[in-house]
Amino acid sequence: MPSNVKQMHERDLIGLNVVDFDERVDVKRLRRERIQRLQAELAKTDLGAALFFDPVNIRYATGTRLNETFGLRHKGSYVIVPREGKPILFGANELQGPVIEDEVIGVPATSIEFWFAGGHTWDVTQKWAKSVKDTLAGMGAAGQPLGIDRLDGITIHALWDEGIKIGDAVEPLAMSRAVKTRDEIALIRQACAIADVALCKVREAIKPGVTENELFATMMDVNLRYGGERIDGKLLTAGGNTNPWLKRDASDRMVRHGDLVAMDTDMAGPLGYFADISRTYLCDDGKPNEEQMDAHKRAYDYVHSTIPYFKVGTSFLEIAEAAPVIPPEYKANRYAILAHGAGMSDEWPAIHFADPMEHEYSNYPGEIQENMVICMEASFGREGGREQVKLEEQLLITSDGPEVISTAPYDWRFVD
Repeated sequence: MPSNVKQMHERDLIGLNVVDFDERVDVKRLRRERIQRLQAELAKTDLGAALFFDPVNIRYATGTRLNETFGLRHKGSYVIVPREGKPILFGANELQGPVIEDEVIGVPATSIEFWFAGGHTWDVTQKWAKSVKDTLAGMGAAGQPLGIDRLDGITIHALWDEGIKIGDAVEPLAMSRAVKTRDEIALIRQACAIADVALCKVREAIKPGVTENELFATMMDVNLRYGGERIDGKLLTAGGNTNPWLKRDASDRMVRHGDLVAMDTDMAGPLGYFADISRTYLCDDGKPNEEQMDAHKRAYDYVHSTIPYFKVGTSFLEIAEAAPVIPPEYKANRYAILAHGAGMSDEWPAIHFADPMEHEYSNYPGEIQENMVICMEASFGREGGREQVKLEEQLLITSDGPEVISTAPYDWRFVD
């Protein structure tokens, strides 16, 4: 009995505040287990260390964040992660000391961006590359390849000039993030709960005359009020803006009576963990037309008939082959992939359709693992049609099968 109680509790939500009456997210354990997973994957490669500039990757490796959106465009902070030992965070400040404690080594860094250094950019970048080489030598990784996530031409050439071999750090990072720790799962549940609230608020706000931007603002407002951080894109459109999906962002377009309103949360909640859920609602109290009804029924059936195949040990190809065949009139506008991982963003794996249209490669030879978090996608709109339906469910892979994390309601006028 106690074991079953624990399992049920783990499916529930944690609270939003720090308390002393039950166990919630252990941030130190969260950081420690993430770096252990990352270094275990690095140990499988020939890389001596990994260099990350992407702020989400830095956060995964160190548990720190600062101006993440700014960091997507500028090289003000970076981390070098050895195969063993403590990561070294360049660009750390004195206020991050209590956060990283003694698990991460924090040192200052100077920007190597042109906007900051101007005509001195090549000189400071050469000095930076020399410091990277010295750091690798201090880690015992001299002469070994350095994995990177993303760099520009000048930084790559500076590393080459120092004799540093460059490799890919994205694959081991992606593999480490694919399977979630207990604290990551708790945070993903929290993010999905916030997204559920946001979707309900948006559904309540849909009425003739409201704009797509106003509805998106409602979604963003809920996320921020509950401790969330950002939304990766403005994927909320209505009426003719929905078809084809992913071609337009939210705009000042007004929603009209009878329009479909489709949305994809892509929402980073507390501590940066992702809720990626999609729903499509009909504006006002009318009835769906034939095109809307058919698209929603097909999208709903596609998602919910495929979810049961996401079991531990099932290969990505087996899932792709088991998924229903998409009718010809819907194939051109189908979603880019069948499913994908989610954690601190959209993540590996991407599960492709069994019949690729836009690329020549097939599914990666991998399989579903326990504690993966997978988003099952469906986007159905007729080629040349007016509207498109977007639905998506976020799944936790358990030993007992896939668990749908979200509880966001559908528009029940479409679903029996």
